[in-house]
Amino acid sequence: MLNKTITKQDLTTQAALQLCSTAIDQAVLLGINVCITIVCSSGRNLASAAMNNAPLLSQAISHKKAITSVSFGIPSKEWQSKLADRNNTLLALQSEPDFTFLGGGLPILLEGYIVGAIGVSGGSEQQDIDCATAAINFLN
Repeated sequence: MLNKTITKQDLTTQAALQLCSTAIDQAVLLGINVCITIVCSSGRNLASAAMNNAPLLSQAISHKKAITSVSFGIPSKEWQSKLADRNNTLLALQSEPDFTFLGGGLPILLEGYIVGAIGVSGGSEQQDIDCATAAINFLN
């Protein structure tokens, strides 16, 4: 028999809001102001937050980080090494409006499923990764 539908796991809005809150808590500890975007497994925005004084472009960049991570199921920063010697691929991906290889985008895995992704922007690349990691660790 032909399967006509699929069942997939997705992050809840409540969990997305908790991820934003936890990422903000980590940013406060680091003394930085960030923007956070949480997307579901299909890339739809579930929650976002912009701390006071976060850089204006950080909102759009956090969205790109989340979309990149959920699209490929890997941290956005991994693209830096994947594209190091692949200039044509780099140029093609850079033409995609929602792609970035900046660190701070992480897929969210629960029970073995990619249920969404988080993108954080506003600090250094490592600080953004630390905020996203703290949020995911709290969720798990």
